[in-house]
Amino acid sequence: MMSPRESTRAHGLRRFLLLGAEALIIFYLTLDALVAPVFRPLIRWLAKLRFVIRLEHLVAELPPYGILALLAIPFALAEPAKVYALFLFATGHELVGITVFVLAYFVSFVVVERVYSAGRDKLRTIGWFARLMDWLFAFRDRLIAWAKSTEAWAFFLRVKRRGAAILRRLRLRFGLG
Repeated sequence: MMSPRESTRAHGLRRFLLLGAEALIIFYLTLDALVAPVFRPLIRWLAKLRFVIRLEHLVAELPPYGILALLAIPFALAEPAKVYALFLFATGHELVGITVFVLAYFVSFVVVERVYSAGRDKLRTIGWFARLMDWLFAFRDRLIAWAKSTEAWAFFLRVKRRGAAILRRLRLRFGLG
Protein backbone atom coordinates (compact mmCIF):
# COMPACT_ATOMS: atom_id res chain seq x y z
CA MET A 1 0.00 0.00 0.00
CA MET A 2 1.25 3.47 -0.92
CA SER A 3 1.73 6.16 1.63
CA PRO A 4 -0.18 9.43 1.05
CA ARG A 5 3.05 11.10 -0.06
CA GLU A 6 3.84 8.34 -2.60
CA SER A 7 0.25 8.47 -3.83
CA THR A 8 0.47 12.23 -4.33
CA ARG A 9 3.80 11.86 -6.12
CA ALA A 10 2.41 9.10 -8.40
CA HIS A 11 -0.66 11.22 -9.15
CA GLY A 12 1.56 14.20 -9.98
CA LEU A 13 3.75 12.12 -12.27
CA ARG A 14 0.70 10.68 -14.04
CA ARG A 15 -0.76 14.16 -14.49
CA PHE A 16 2.57 15.46 -15.83
CA LEU A 17 2.82 12.60 -18.34
CA LEU A 18 -0.77 13.13 -19.48
CA LEU A 19 -0.11 16.84 -19.97
CA GLY A 20 3.01 15.99 -21.98
CA ALA A 21 1.05 13.57 -24.15
CA GLU A 22 -1.66 16.16 -24.69
CA ALA A 23 0.93 18.81 -25.60
CA LEU A 24 2.48 16.42 -28.11
CA ILE A 25 -0.91 15.71 -29.68
CA ILE A 26 -1.68 19.44 -29.89
CA PHE A 27 1.72 20.07 -31.48
CA TYR A 28 1.19 17.37 -34.12
CA LEU A 29 -2.37 18.44 -34.89
CA THR A 30 -1.27 22.05 -35.25
CA LEU A 31 1.65 21.11 -37.47
CA ASP A 32 -0.59 18.87 -39.58
CA ALA A 33 -3.15 21.65 -39.92
CA LEU A 34 -0.44 24.01 -41.16
CA VAL A 35 1.11 21.57 -43.63
CA ALA A 36 -2.04 19.81 -44.92
CA PRO A 37 -3.09 22.54 -47.39
CA VAL A 38 0.20 22.09 -49.25
CA PHE A 39 -0.57 18.43 -49.94
CA ARG A 40 -4.32 18.70 -50.71
CA PRO A 41 -3.91 19.35 -54.46
CA LEU A 42 -1.50 16.41 -54.69
CA ILE A 43 -3.91 14.15 -52.80
CA ARG A 44 -6.80 15.13 -55.09
CA TRP A 45 -4.68 14.54 -58.18
CA LEU A 46 -3.41 11.15 -56.96
CA ALA A 47 -6.91 10.04 -55.97
CA LYS A 48 -7.95 10.28 -59.63
CA LEU A 49 -5.15 8.09 -60.99
CA ARG A 50 -6.22 4.63 -62.16
CA PHE A 51 -3.26 3.01 -60.45
CA VAL A 52 -4.18 4.57 -57.12
CA ILE A 53 -7.87 3.67 -57.56
CA ARG A 54 -6.90 0.03 -58.19
CA LEU A 55 -4.67 -0.01 -55.12
CA GLU A 56 -7.49 1.45 -53.03
CA HIS A 57 -9.81 -1.33 -54.24
CA LEU A 58 -7.19 -3.91 -53.23
CA VAL A 59 -6.87 -2.31 -49.80
CA ALA A 60 -10.66 -2.26 -49.37
CA GLU A 61 -10.74 -6.03 -50.02
CA LEU A 62 -8.41 -6.77 -47.11
CA PRO A 63 -9.74 -7.80 -43.70
CA PRO A 64 -9.90 -5.02 -41.05
CA TYR A 65 -6.67 -5.97 -39.26
CA GLY A 66 -4.87 -6.33 -42.60
CA ILE A 67 -5.86 -2.75 -43.42
CA LEU A 68 -4.75 -1.69 -39.94
CA ALA A 69 -1.33 -3.27 -40.50
CA LEU A 70 -1.07 -1.61 -43.90
CA LEU A 71 -1.97 1.70 -42.25
CA ALA A 72 0.40 1.23 -39.32
CA ILE A 73 3.56 0.60 -41.37
CA PRO A 74 3.81 3.97 -43.15
CA PHE A 75 2.44 5.75 -40.06
CA ALA A 76 5.14 4.13 -37.89
CA LEU A 77 7.78 5.33 -40.34
CA ALA A 78 6.42 8.82 -40.98
CA GLU A 79 5.72 10.01 -37.43
CA PRO A 80 9.22 9.41 -35.99
CA ALA A 81 10.66 10.85 -39.22
CA LYS A 82 8.79 14.11 -38.54
CA VAL A 83 10.38 14.37 -35.10
CA TYR A 84 13.79 13.49 -36.56
CA ALA A 85 13.32 16.17 -39.25
CA LEU A 86 12.65 18.78 -36.59
CA PHE A 87 15.76 17.63 -34.73
CA LEU A 88 17.84 17.92 -37.92
CA PHE A 89 16.48 21.36 -38.62
CA ALA A 90 17.14 22.50 -35.04
CA THR A 91 20.73 21.22 -35.12
CA GLY A 92 21.66 23.18 -38.24
CA HIS A 93 20.95 20.60 -40.95
CA GLU A 94 18.23 22.70 -42.55
CA LEU A 95 18.23 21.21 -46.05
CA VAL A 96 18.26 17.59 -44.88
CA GLY A 97 15.70 18.42 -42.17
CA ILE A 98 13.33 20.05 -44.65
CA THR A 99 13.76 17.15 -47.09
CA VAL A 100 13.00 14.54 -44.41
CA PHE A 101 10.10 16.68 -43.17
CA VAL A 102 8.52 16.96 -46.64
CA LEU A 103 9.00 13.25 -47.35
CA ALA A 104 7.54 12.28 -43.97
CA TYR A 105 4.52 14.48 -44.55
CA PHE A 106 4.16 13.10 -48.06
CA VAL A 107 3.99 9.58 -46.64
CA SER A 108 1.71 10.72 -43.83
CA PHE A 109 -0.75 12.73 -45.91
CA VAL A 110 -0.71 10.84 -49.16
CA VAL A 111 -0.01 7.17 -48.37
CA VAL A 112 -1.64 6.97 -44.94
CA GLU A 113 -4.58 9.10 -46.07
CA ARG A 114 -5.26 6.95 -49.15
CA VAL A 115 -5.01 3.69 -47.16
CA TYR A 116 -7.27 5.08 -44.43
CA SER A 117 -9.75 6.39 -46.98
CA ALA A 118 -9.90 3.04 -48.77
CA GLY A 119 -10.29 1.00 -45.58
CA ARG A 120 -12.17 3.38 -43.28
CA ASP A 121 -15.41 1.38 -43.19
CA LYS A 122 -13.69 -1.88 -42.30
CA LEU A 123 -11.36 -0.17 -39.82
CA ARG A 124 -14.39 1.21 -38.00
CA THR A 125 -15.54 -2.37 -37.37
CA ILE A 126 -12.61 -2.65 -34.92
CA GLY A 127 -14.20 -1.30 -31.75
CA TRP A 128 -11.14 0.18 -30.06
CA PHE A 129 -9.97 1.74 -33.33
CA ALA A 130 -13.36 3.36 -33.94
CA ARG A 131 -13.38 4.79 -30.39
CA LEU A 132 -9.80 6.06 -30.79
CA MET A 133 -10.60 7.77 -34.09
CA ASP A 134 -13.80 9.29 -32.66
CA TRP A 135 -11.78 10.64 -29.72
CA LEU A 136 -9.03 12.01 -32.00
CA PHE A 137 -11.50 13.71 -34.34
CA ALA A 138 -13.41 15.21 -31.40
CA PHE A 139 -10.13 16.39 -29.84
CA ARG A 140 -9.04 17.90 -33.16
CA ASP A 141 -12.40 19.65 -33.54
CA ARG A 142 -12.16 21.10 -30.01
CA LEU A 143 -8.61 22.27 -30.70
CA ILE A 144 -9.64 23.90 -33.97
CA ALA A 145 -12.63 25.56 -32.29
CA TRP A 146 -10.31 26.93 -29.59
CA ALA A 147 -7.79 28.17 -32.18
CA LYS A 148 -10.58 29.90 -34.13
CA SER A 149 -11.64 31.73 -30.97
CA THR A 150 -8.25 33.37 -30.51
CA GLU A 151 -7.20 36.85 -31.60
CA ALA A 152 -4.31 35.32 -33.55
CA TRP A 153 -6.79 33.42 -35.74
CA ALA A 154 -8.78 36.60 -36.39
CA PHE A 155 -5.55 38.41 -37.31
CA PHE A 156 -4.50 35.72 -39.79
CA LEU A 157 -7.98 35.69 -41.33
CA ARG A 158 -7.71 39.44 -41.90
CA VAL A 159 -4.26 39.00 -43.47
CA LYS A 160 -5.55 36.17 -45.66
CA ARG A 161 -8.53 38.25 -46.86
CA ARG A 162 -6.30 41.23 -47.63
CA GLY A 163 -3.87 39.00 -49.51
CA ALA A 164 -6.70 37.45 -51.53
CA ALA A 165 -8.04 40.90 -52.38
CA ILE A 166 -4.61 42.03 -53.54
CA LEU A 167 -4.25 38.91 -55.71
CA ARG A 168 -7.69 39.51 -57.27
CA ARG A 169 -6.79 43.10 -58.12
CA LEU A 170 -3.45 42.00 -59.63
CA ARG A 171 -5.16 39.33 -61.73
CA LEU A 172 -7.69 41.83 -63.02
CA ARG A 173 -5.05 44.45 -63.71
CA PHE A 174 -2.79 42.08 -65.65
CA GLY A 175 -5.60 40.08 -67.26
CA LEU A 176 -4.67 36.80 -65.59
CA GLY A 177 -8.21 35.64 -64.99
